[in-house]
Amino acid sequence: MDQAIVVGVGNIYAVETLFRAGIAPGRAAGRVSRARYARLAQAIQEVLAQAIQSGGTTLRDFLHPDGMPGYFKQELFVYGREGAPCITCGRRLSGTRLGNRATVWCAHCQR
Repeated sequence: MDQAIVVGVGNIYAVETLFRAGIAPGRAAGRVSRARYARLAQAIQEVLAQAIQSGGTTLRDFLHPDGMPGYFKQELFVYGREGAPCITCGRRLSGTRLGNRATVWCAHCQR
């Protein structure tokens, strides 16, 4: 979640990629294995590609120049879903703020 370590990935996409890589957002960078870093790099590429293909993420009032919203919001696994069931295991998603950023995660799927 720390933009001083990984830059260029916005909050929504950081939360989504951490979920897909199975990494808890509060885990210290020095405690992430090489295998999980590889999964994280792959997840960043996949999430960003999927978001671009969907036209981005419209949460409130953002519209493209042609007036169309981004549709990636309908594909979010965890962001903005605090308290909802995890799409993978069905357990309740947790939420908090880390470094002034809202984050949501599944305590069972993300370690």
